[in-house]
Amino acid sequence: MGEQLPLETLDRFVRTALPKIGGERLYYSRPALITKSFEARRHLAFRRTESGHLVHGQAEFFEYHWSYLMTGNRLADLLPTLRRLLIRRPSTVPAGLRVLWWIAWALVVLLAAILLALLAAGVLISEFTLNGVLAALLGQSVLVAALLAATKKLGGQISDSFVDVVRYLDRSPRSYEARRAIRAGMVDLLRALQDDGRYARIVVVAHSLGAFIAHDGLTSLWAETSGMYGGSDPKPTTDGSPAPLPGLSQLESAAAVVLTHPLDRLDEHQHRELDNYHAQQFTLWRGVRAQGNPWLVTDLVTVGTPMCFADLLYTRNRAKFDRLLARGEIAQDPPMTSTRTVEATTAGKPRYGRARGGRTVLTSGAPFAVVRWTNLYFPTEHGWFGDWFGGPLRPLFGPGVRDIAVQGNLPGRRTPGLAHGRYSTTPTRPTPATSHPSCGRHCGWTSKTNSSTCSTPRTRNQAPNRRFRPQRCHARQHVTRMMQRGALIQLAGRVLISTRLVHTAGSKVTLRNCGATNDTTAGEVNRSRA
Repeated sequence: MGEQLPLETLDRFVRTALPKIGGERLYYSRPALITKSFEARRHLAFRRTESGHLVHGQAEFFEYHWSYLMTGNRLADLLPTLRRLLIRRPSTVPAGLRVLWWIAWALVVLLAAILLALLAAGVLISEFTLNGVLAALLGQSVLVAALLAATKKLGGQISDSFVDVVRYLDRSPRSYEARRAIRAGMVDLLRALQDDGRYARIVVVAHSLGAFIAHDGLTSLWAETSGMYGGSDPKPTTDGSPAPLPGLSQLESAAAVVLTHPLDRLDEHQHRELDNYHAQQFTLWRGVRAQGNPWLVTDLVTVGTPMCFADLLYTRNRAKFDRLLARGEIAQDPPMTSTRTVEATTAGKPRYGRARGGRTVLTSGAPFAVVRWTNLYFPTEHGWFGDWFGGPLRPLFGPGVRDIAVQGNLPGRRTPGLAHGRYSTTPTRPTPATSHPSCGRHCGWTSKTNSSTCSTPRTRNQAPNRRFRPQRCHARQHVTRMMQRGALIQLAGRVLISTRLVHTAGSKVTLRNCGATNDTTAGEVNRSRA
């Protein structure tokens, strides 16, 4: 959100995501002709090892800059959403906004009391505006001028940031053109990367409003890509049914298990079931690629996104939001089964395939059958400290999302309100914790001698190792871990994309090291094209 300049977010993100090797980050800045923007650049980081261990895979980072498409913001655009958030029962206010909600109502009551007091005292108010009320209360003074100037500046900052979210989600004709152009630009960039032929995988990392844009872009591109295939026609089966899609039945079985999970905390066994579901998503992606489908996105990582308020921002209440999910108009994870009709009251067993060209392909409403969704956020504490605008997504978008409450990044992550912009702020070393952090099984036991990466935590029956101690994990650790698994795109209120590269030989493209269990090494790059 806001008025970030081109490359501002890209530079900050790469400095956070790339670990230092020998005291410096090793990457290069190259033209990004694929984005069709004169200001754009791509950052190239080759595969690096240290002492025989992989530090990060080879990746390219791209940025999708869209702020120039969102112009003409007005503070008045925020009023309908603000009214919808204020006029509700306290029990229905999101936890991260509850203190702000009480403060807002206290200010409303205070201003109303001041206004009534002025009227009761017979003070003449020339006009019922902020200028008129302040002039009647304080007279024409330097203090009034300073208050008006500060209010105007604050209003400008709000219109440059939060109004972006409201306008993007607004369904009025005034906002439709801007939303359509922003979404189209995201789709065009992803399609260009897929069609380029050099890349093996894409991971999208999206911050704040960027998560909405990424979600919409992936959903739109998948709708036109899901049924694509190549190669020769498959051999007919004995019973005349379409040729099966490798990995589909296993994914549907794993999804059925995950759909029984609670939407808040998971135990160790449920974490393993979620791990298996994500592994099956990757296996199914390989099966889709083997069919000749050009889809390259394997992961979506959302960071501090107001999508946790999507039921209030997309719609007026949770019931209307759930209806959009049931109709398949908003993609969820696991996907909605293709056999469910619009007015059905039950979802039924997961079914994501359909017959086409003598083979089984995925349906147009199932992008998250092959895209793993991880959500990072700074949890709010006492309703005030932390990121007010980020939170867990599982309650709204499904139990296939892996929510991770990041417990590191201290003290920045506890800054009231401002923590929303501190995800790229990395401490020099982790902060010790007295107990294991409750942020998911990927924030496990960390070695004393190597505290820059997260390791797999011990299981219930595994005895503690005295050589290890629990540490609070950091946003950078999760991002670095994703780099070891694949390429990255970030939408930090903007969109950045990082990609794995493939070795090209003529027109033939060979995918390398894309296995479901050993996907930590990168594909080789044709260095003559770097």
